[in-house]
Parts: sequence; C-alpha cells; structure tokens
Amino acid sequence: MSLSRRDVLRQLALAATSAAGGFNLEAAKVVHAFVAGEHAQPGGYAPRFLTAHEFATVARLAELVVPADGGGGSGVDAGAPEFIDLLCSENERLAEIYREGLVWLDGAMGRRAGGTFVGVPVERQTAMLDALVDAERAGSGGDLEAGVRFFGWVRRMTVDAYYTSPIGIRDVGYQGNRVLSAYETPRPAVEFIDRVAADLGL
Repeated sequence: MSLSRRDVLRQLALAATSAAGGFNLEAAKVVHAFVAGEHAQPGGYAPRFLTAHEFATVARLAELVVPADGGGGSGVDAGAPEFIDLLCSENERLAEIYREGLVWLDGAMGRRAGGTFVGVPVERQTAMLDALVDAERAGSGGDLEAGVRFFGWVRRMTVDAYYTSPIGIRDVGYQGNRVLSAYETPRPAVEFIDRVAADLGL
C-alpha cells in the first residue's frame, strides 16, 4: 500500500489526539520535511488552517514555550507553528481545540490588558502564561480552566515539534530510531518519510 503525503499528515494528526497522545519520531519527520520544502519555495510557508493572526499567536506561544538560548533555537526556529497548523488542517478536533483556544486567549487578554495576546507587551504575555501554569498546578482552573486546557495542548505540541525537528534532534544528541510514544507508524508511511527526508537532505 502506498500512502500520500496527506495520508501521512492525517495519520499523524489523528495520533496527536489519540488516547496515547503522541507519535514517533519517524512519523513527525514528514511534517518537518513538508515544512522545509514549503519554506524553500517562493513566498515560503502559507498556513493551511490558521489565519494570519492565529498563526502569529501560535508562533508567539511557541517562542515563549521553547525560547532560543545559547544551546539552540526556539520553538519557532524548529517549525512548531507550521507543525501545529498542518496537523490542525487534517484533524477537525484539533482544529476546534486551537480555534476555540485562541479565541479564549485573546478574549482573556483583552479583559486583562486591553489587547490581543500578540498585541500586548511581553510582560503581559508571560504573566498570562504564568497564571495558567499556576492554575494547572493548583488543580483548579476556575475562570482559567479553558485556557489551562488549551495551553496544555500548545505546550505539548510545541515540545513535540521541537524535539522531532532537526534542531531538537541535535539538541538532545539523538542517535537512534527510538519511539517516542506508543503510536506505530505504518511501514509504507516510514518509507515515504525516508524518501522525502532524503530528497530534502534531512
């Protein structure tokens, strides 16, 4: 059986929302390979699902979740916004989580600081995320509960994107073909991923 690139993306998007809540490195490589190919084209990557504002918000969140430092690049450098956008474009549940979550985030920030999340100073942005983390640790989100759930998705998918990207793989000194979760990629998908990655020099 031969799988198209869209088939592979769809399977990976389904894995992200499965009970196991994850996928293996080889499956994720196809998303990074696709993003790299898009960036190489004139005009670069064009979001498939997120609006320009939503994409900018996801990018800012990814940058705050995994900031650049002396040891490596940020979540944005690793392609996390594109990774999230592509998976949202192939999974209605994931798309709904992000669309509703981003509306909640801008609404909450508007009430707190009078602007959208990307439109307020970084201190306000980090204060909002700190409040969500504090509420999560306390186990009682209250009026932040929807935001706590959404930020949990953003954080997990940003980290997944980072540590399955070429930047993240170098960061952890990955040497083998270790599975990161219970999701098993079909053999045809692995073969397809390998061909795409080889063509792109990944």
